[in-house]
Amino acid sequence: MNLTHSYHALSPQNQRVWRAVRWMIPYRFRWFFEGCLEIPGQLWVADRKLLYTTIRQVKPKTVFEVGTWQGGGSTYFISQALHDNGFGILHTIEADPHLHATVQHNYRAHLPHLVKHVEFHSGKAMDVFPHLLRQLGSIDTVFLDGSADPQEAYGEFEMFAPFLQNGAVVLMHDWDNEKMALLRPALEQAIEWHIEQTITAPQSVGFALIRHVGVNGIPRTLEPLPSIHGAEQNLS
Repeated sequence: MNLTHSYHALSPQNQRVWRAVRWMIPYRFRWFFEGCLEIPGQLWVADRKLLYTTIRQVKPKTVFEVGTWQGGGSTYFISQALHDNGFGILHTIEADPHLHATVQHNYRAHLPHLVKHVEFHSGKAMDVFPHLLRQLGSIDTVFLDGSADPQEAYGEFEMFAPFLQNGAVVLMHDWDNEKMALLRPALEQAIEWHIEQTITAPQSVGFALIRHVGVNGIPRTLEPLPSIHGAEQNLS
């Protein structure tokens, strides 16, 4: 039984074993490992800890997430952190209409205390979110775990970047995978973004926390992050 992953990643046999012994496991670890037992979720224990802790520390008013799935992974730990902070809204989007309907049912049935902290959106992030971003003007925090296509992942970051102010944070899953083949090297060279923490194997398939630090007085020794659409995108 691999306890670095999550309850829903266990085989049915190991899930039965876990349920028999779970009460002997310290609550804090058990919570990160299980999430919400009734709702399948992705991310591993270390990812979940960093995500929840970051939201608790940053105390954002507005969080955007790309990739809801069934709601038991990142969506759950972000919204629970907002609830524990006492304020904040998560805008999360799922491209699959069936999963979009499923996650709304899941929260009404199993996590009703979190419903007021989550707005569930359906469709492609780059089609739905731009209008909302323009309405809001600025946002605090983004979690990216959407398309596996490297160009789409880059484009999603580009969409959010102009609305992320100094000090804003972006968390990204699959940091070590092909999904980040375009975005990761660009961020590693961008002076206005600081990579604060990463999680790698065997604790994660790759998870990164970056912060916008493009403030006045910091010398710009590198070029702005290039746009995949051909024009440079200045993110400061």
